[in-house]
Amino acid sequence: MCYDTLHVNAVVNQVNGKTHDGSHSAPVPAIFGFNFQAVSVGEKLKGNGYEDQWGTPSAGLKSELDFVDTSIGRIWSAIKAADLEESTVIIITAKHGQSPIDPAKVTKIAGSVPATVVGSSYAFDISDDASLIWLNHPSDIDAVLPNLTDATGGAQLGAQEIFAGATLKTRWDDPAVDERTPDIIVKVNTGVIFTGGSKIAEHGGLNEDDVHVGLLVSGPGIEKPVVFKGNVSTAQVAPSILSLLGLNPNRLQAVQKEGVHVLPVLP
Repeated sequence: MCYDTLHVNAVVNQVNGKTHDGSHSAPVPAIFGFNFQAVSVGEKLKGNGYEDQWGTPSAGLKSELDFVDTSIGRIWSAIKAADLEESTVIIITAKHGQSPIDPAKVTKIAGSVPATVVGSSYAFDISDDASLIWLNHPSDIDAVLPNLTDATGGAQLGAQEIFAGATLKTRWDDPAVDERTPDIIVKVNTGVIFTGGSKIAEHGGLNEDDVHVGLLVSGPGIEKPVVFKGNVSTAQVAPSILSLLGLNPNRLQAVQKEGVHVLPVLP
């Protein structure tokens, strides 16, 4: 909450025509943006999180949600006081969800397991509620895959699906060309998290709890309330902001490469 409050105070200062620390006058920015960490922490901490599969928040998580709600209210009050209400669109979303929501599904796997299963070809991994694995050489993939796909290796990793080779390159980049791309991506069973500690949820995976997040848009010219039931993506937020500012979203390389469109609810 202290970390997030620094962001909120900075935005309120900017809305009020000040620098982020409030020490000097400054033009009001055209775009404000930051992330909250409070809810993420409330979802992860032992004794907090959700109480059931329906997403009923624990007392600790509810306090984090209330804090974020109050913080957004502070910013909106500042916007109205500055007479910016009719020229401001607010977009609230999340970088990711966290898995699992259902506390009964928590299954902890030690963070050292990916290296053990891969063997001598292992170089590096990032494992939270998925496992992104880099090999010493992408060409090692054929020798390594049997370790991950047999019954023992798959069970050790809690694997539901493994992306490597052609199955990885059809969705992401080619690790042989782009070294930032992992050689192997392990989609785990819902509830699996790689931790030796007390965390009860994590993020970074491909399960429903990870990829389905809220996306709220409010502002002048938007009919209220509207629930859009088609498919939308958080990737549409950036081109939507450009469109609202009267700029061409197609100037973004990501929009050009991925064919991303402006959010359908915008005027």
